[in-house]
Amino acid sequence: MFEILPYNNEMESRWDRFIMEESFNGTFLQTRKFLNYHPEGRFKDASFLVEKSGIIVAAVPGNTANATFISHQGSTFGGPVISKDFTSASRMVEIVETIDNHLRSQYKSARLKITAQAFCSGKNDLLEYVLEHHGYARHTELSCITPLDAGEDPLLKCKGECRRNFRSAEAHGLTYRAIEDSELELFYKFLVISKAKYKTHPVHTIDELRDLQQRFPGKLIFRGMWDKETYLSGIMLFAFDNPKVLHFQYLAPDESKNGTNATTALFINVMREAAKNGYLRFSWGISTEDGGNFLNTNLFRFKEAFGSEPATNIYFTKNF
Repeated sequence: MFEILPYNNEMESRWDRFIMEESFNGTFLQTRKFLNYHPEGRFKDASFLVEKSGIIVAAVPGNTANATFISHQGSTFGGPVISKDFTSASRMVEIVETIDNHLRSQYKSARLKITAQAFCSGKNDLLEYVLEHHGYARHTELSCITPLDAGEDPLLKCKGECRRNFRSAEAHGLTYRAIEDSELELFYKFLVISKAKYKTHPVHTIDELRDLQQRFPGKLIFRGMWDKETYLSGIMLFAFDNPKVLHFQYLAPDESKNGTNATTALFINVMREAAKNGYLRFSWGISTEDGGNFLNTNLFRFKEAFGSEPATNIYFTKNF
């Protein structure tokens, strides 16, 4: 018999241990340590655990909005996050039925965004199948991934124009290095300017980025390109250890310096460093809007130039 346990703060350590050590599709983005960086009141938390005989078999991070359960608006990925010991077909069916019955009893609809396959240590296929065949509509957003190999220069995967731009940047004698803590405000200033061009703003404030750096040492990576002491372009990445994936989160260029091709050089250098450090994939994030209904073809073409391959992020919806 499976049991639903609504989340409370006393469960934090159990929850995080399950996500990081006992599940096949959990990432640090679904830990309470990550979700709790959000200020109190931003989301109405509705997370819960599924247990069997005192053993956690699933965690479903989520919040509610307009009588809808959403997993989770405060994270790139939500749930369900499933135990690596409960991935047989019969157990997956039982877990999904338990989750579905709980959501049906509490909400008018649900939106479940599962972890993208590239970030899982096991296969998502069974979870996707069971959700779809329990009445959840499947939706896709288009992302892309560049495979990395320590023995191969990522530049070789790039298209001709990308390689030419990189060589042009090299001719300028630009410097690639870490963005220091004292330079984070400079990075953030250009991030805000870049986002404003598209009538949007960064998801995180600069104080939240600093908070996340303290919560997850080594998980937030900042790199930049410089012309001597002049800032040209910067990037923020999330580092995932299992499997080894580096995910592009923010780009903050000084667009008045675009002629240096610093951003192209930045991406190539980041991928070179990642491959050297044993990362298997560089994740570019989605190129779609409106829940996947609109594809930004120019953005996707830009990413394809760096040797990326199509990948999907999947979410499921259901009205009760």
